[in-house]
Amino acid sequence: MPADFHVAIIGAGIGGLSLAQSLKRLGVPFTVFEKDPALDSRTQGYRIRIDEAGRGALADCLPPALYRLFRRSCAQTGPAGRFFDTQLRETVGRAAEHWRPATQTEDSEHDGGDLRVHRQTLREILLCGIEAHVQFGKGFARFRQQGDKLAIDFDDGASRLCDVLVAADGVHSQVRRQLAPNAAPAETGAVCLYGKTLLTPANRQRLEPRLCAGPAVVFADECVVVIDAMTFAAPLPGLATQAGLAGRFSAVDDYLYWALYCPQSMFAQATPNGEAAAGAEWAARLASVARDWHPDLQAAFRLAEPASLALMRVRSGNANANWPAGPVTVLGDAMHAMSPAGGLGANTALRDAAALAAQLGIAAAGQQPLAVSLASYQSGLRARAAEAIRLSQDAEDQLLERRTFSPH
Repeated sequence: MPADFHVAIIGAGIGGLSLAQSLKRLGVPFTVFEKDPALDSRTQGYRIRIDEAGRGALADCLPPALYRLFRRSCAQTGPAGRFFDTQLRETVGRAAEHWRPATQTEDSEHDGGDLRVHRQTLREILLCGIEAHVQFGKGFARFRQQGDKLAIDFDDGASRLCDVLVAADGVHSQVRRQLAPNAAPAETGAVCLYGKTLLTPANRQRLEPRLCAGPAVVFADECVVVIDAMTFAAPLPGLATQAGLAGRFSAVDDYLYWALYCPQSMFAQATPNGEAAAGAEWAARLASVARDWHPDLQAAFRLAEPASLALMRVRSGNANANWPAGPVTVLGDAMHAMSPAGGLGANTALRDAAALAAQLGIAAAGQQPLAVSLASYQSGLRARAAEAIRLSQDAEDQLLERRTFSPH
């Protein structure tokens, strides 16, 4: 391995930052390039369910102190999921087989249940300690071969040489468009509208207590709503101070997470994500969809700040597309975008990150050629992606048939 070996990661999402953390632990030089001007530049959703495999990958990627902080930052566990119709009458349903609610405390290192973490909190933890290696405001333009290196050109005219380029830039990956233009994820015809309603004392008084008592799913005509109260045992800044990491993390107030999963036709004329007044437009459309629902469900939506809403089109990747071998590789949604119904997208990206870091560490140590390490990773990636996409599609089909759900 050359002395100037370097890994370039495009995208500072959960997968890209996890890979960076793991490379730091392994002593492999890297830089993360992110087109957004800051970590919190745009709304990307809220609660993330971390399953056993995802938690194990995080433990492999993070230094122990940060992993412990992650565990302590997770929302408190609650009772098992419940199922309702739009009038909040209990109905029949069952949790997806791969969903395992946590039953022990957030300090337990060995329980097998799933955890729930605030997305921004997780990204802040993943950024901690590698800030000097992450460059924001760096939009990827193209890559090209330059001698025995890869050259990356950015939107601002700058260039950077690397040995391995990792596309961790999500469902709209610019790297993927150049690497495998026929591998773009397909539209599924569904959208997911995410929002959060702060659980202030006043708001709690206006909401049905059952909405704040653990994960729930509401079945409606043509759509479903996943709801979960995210309550935290201790403020994150205080936990960070105890860990000697004061001043690095944002406070997160308790909130009611909700996600409406429905056909795209319900929001056919909706303003694209990120445009002015989009949140107010989506809130108005949601109010129309829920106009005959239980008043407390309507209140949960109405009490959410329009700026907190995020509308995402659901896409599904193709793990069997023609992915060229070589020093440009992918992880996360750049390859395997999938329905959120299975709650597997972030967990699969975490597994990708841990697997790629392990292979790059082997190559950096001179234990096998880089090409062999990348080929081994890409083989595992294909299998992992195909399985996660299949499970997510199954969960979506079951969800819309009112038979099961996974609180993604």
